[in-house]
Amino acid sequence: MEQGQDVLIGLIGVTGAGKTTFASIASGQTDLKIGNTLKSCTQEPQVVKFEIDGHHIILVDTPGFDDDERSDVEILEIIAKWLSLHNYGRQHPLLDGLILLHPITANRVGGTERKRTRLLQTILGEDAYKRVIIATTMWDDLRNDDDRFTKRMQARLEDGEVWSEMYSKGATVLRHDNNKRSAHDIVRRIIQMSKAENGGVQLQLQKELADVKGKVSRTTVGKEVKRDLKSKLQMLNNDLKDLDSSKPQGQVGDLESKEMREWEENRQDVMQKIMDGENQLRRLNKLVVRMKRLWFKIFG
Repeated sequence: MEQGQDVLIGLIGVTGAGKTTFASIASGQTDLKIGNTLKSCTQEPQVVKFEIDGHHIILVDTPGFDDDERSDVEILEIIAKWLSLHNYGRQHPLLDGLILLHPITANRVGGTERKRTRLLQTILGEDAYKRVIIATTMWDDLRNDDDRFTKRMQARLEDGEVWSEMYSKGATVLRHDNNKRSAHDIVRRIIQMSKAENGGVQLQLQKELADVKGKVSRTTVGKEVKRDLKSKLQMLNNDLKDLDSSKPQGQVGDLESKEMREWEENRQDVMQKIMDGENQLRRLNKLVVRMKRLWFKIFG
């Protein structure tokens, strides 16, 4: 990588991890609105541009990764379209690195974090793990209890834990101290990695989308999302059978029967979840990313 070249960096993290603050400190811009700002997959992700050591830094708030209000299919659609349609002046959108911000004060690992991390890993692919920097934030919020929280973060790196696979295959863990020097040091680490590897890295999802002509359901992450959806639908259908077999006595709509009304509400809730799941499955099966022809020329 020569001086003056663009450096494309994805910025991700849960709400409250400090993405806005990081981008603001790194760029010197104070009017940023980075975070959960996407209302539909047609809107642009927030982009911040600035310079470090003569390099043009393009910091992108990667859409969808931390949005619990969207389904996995919606998140995957946003990310796939973002990767395929936005090149920010380049021939093709290859990331030089990815900064995963995580608050040091976060509680123990939950199912949602494990699921989102697994989704991220299947999008990146193992070859890209070495371009990931896991930057811990919110150290200023601690009150002389650094050791306990440091051990909590270290536990995430242990064998079988949420960050262990990425860490064991090259991801870097750094502390972000909420100041310009710290933010620039993290960005410089990505510049150094990109220089050592002669440019950006092709993500697994990018390669697979080209190989399957943009059919998202045929990618590794698409198949995983489909498996999860089918598993949920199976459980919901089992719940529906259990409900139907335990239907209370009385006529449907009997206003005198509290038990019947509760049963009806539960059944309607399960039916709605089944319908939503089936709609998401159909959406995934029909999802085709219309990639630029250049992609097929480069990656096909």
